[in-house]
Amino acid sequence: MTISKNLMLSLVIIGTLVLSCSTAGSKGGSKAKIGFLIRGFVIDRCAKERDFFVERMNQLGGEAIIADAQENDQLQIEQGKQMLEKGVQALVIFPVNLTTSAAIIRAAHDKGVPTIAYESLIQNSELDYYISADNRKGGRLMAEHMVKRVPQGNYVIIGGDKSDRNAILIKEGNYDVVKPLIKEGKIKVLYDIYADWTASEGYKEMKRVLDLSDIQPDAVLCSNDGMATGIIKALDEYGLAGKIPVTGLDAELSACQRVAQGTQFVTIFKSFKKQAYAAAEMAFKLTTGEKVETNAEVFNGVRNVPTFLINPIAVEKDNLKEIIIDGKVYSEQQVYSKN
Repeated sequence: MTISKNLMLSLVIIGTLVLSCSTAGSKGGSKAKIGFLIRGFVIDRCAKERDFFVERMNQLGGEAIIADAQENDQLQIEQGKQMLEKGVQALVIFPVNLTTSAAIIRAAHDKGVPTIAYESLIQNSELDYYISADNRKGGRLMAEHMVKRVPQGNYVIIGGDKSDRNAILIKEGNYDVVKPLIKEGKIKVLYDIYADWTASEGYKEMKRVLDLSDIQPDAVLCSNDGMATGIIKALDEYGLAGKIPVTGLDAELSACQRVAQGTQFVTIFKSFKKQAYAAAEMAFKLTTGEKVETNAEVFNGVRNVPTFLINPIAVEKDNLKEIIIDGKVYSEQQVYSKN
């Protein structure tokens, strides 16, 4: 869809919210101004991560400027340029598109502004830093829990968008666990595909398996909660929801509700607070010249990007209360709501 220049400008203005703290910040008592470009609040986690980012920036003495790209990559590029015009000293980007977002990196570097990719790695660019969860470990965790429940049988593996490096890492983590069992003949993979990260794609791919295969799957390794929503809808139409275990990742509220109800077996939780706090701290340090902490390097097609990875946690019914409710991710009322 083409967006006119005037409409784009109005969307940028609507989509940008300036949030300031009251205390003085970094250099010479001035307030560090940090931009956070977010792909869209249609994803549960994004609103929480925005709030945690702002909270930590306020604690540090900085000013957070937040923009919602509404899942539109061209809008996000315009928002990035607008933030640079506002004089941000560092830019954190949760990208809509992993390739076109390179334009934001170029624009930032033209103004001498350091950049951090958040959650998804921006490709083919001189990106300065990257922060995410350890997604390969997340893929291993979901598979480890699944093989304990289903140590042998027919598996379906549905990964996310292959253009997203996270999708590849999660599936590599899956295979770290299941490959030895495949060689032993204990597990057979009926269907293995990369799809989009959406419920509609999960539904379509699961329907394809159920409609076309004569063999019923025993387990579904799904790479995120969005696709799991559609997969479980398809299983429900066959009377199989809750009977065939399904994994997910992101600990979306709907997924936690399904874990409580027993229709989703596990979701991988990547602490929104830890990741958003770490991004705020990294960005703030870039404005003060302090040393930035990293624990990995990831190649993005141009350079090995210094990276900080957060450890994920597997959430099942048994530890749902401890991790999600006691950890104040969602309330007990939210998780156990039937809506």
